[in-house]
Amino acid sequence: MSTRRAPKKMTIRGLGLAALAAMMVASITACGAPCERLSSYVCDGGDADYCARAAGFVDEQLVGVGGVKLTGELREETCSIILGNVELSNAYRHKAKEKLLGVPYFEVAKNRKPEGDESKGDNKGEGKTK
Repeated sequence: MSTRRAPKKMTIRGLGLAALAAMMVASITACGAPCERLSSYVCDGGDADYCARAAGFVDEQLVGVGGVKLTGELREETCSIILGNVELSNAYRHKAKEKLLGVPYFEVAKNRKPEGDESKGDNKGEGKTK
């Protein structure tokens, strides 16, 4: 007597892995050239005028040795690398907002002295005394 196993039903874990694989393939084959996608990311939902200026900002930044503008495959590869790194792509987005809109780049609050409080030093015992 042979024992036949019933086919296993797809589990939630299997569905999750399948969805993850599909997302990875979609991100690799996302629509548009990498530099177009980077410009769109930097635009961050702005109006048409800001998006055009953001695309110009990205174009200004894509330079090689000696300030020569990157072109062709090297330019697209550079955009792909930037898009593949969260810190880099966010830095481009924030720097564009700072330069084009005047929105200040964030400061780390713990490194700032409280405004109007001259009595506190810099944690080296050099503070003023009252």
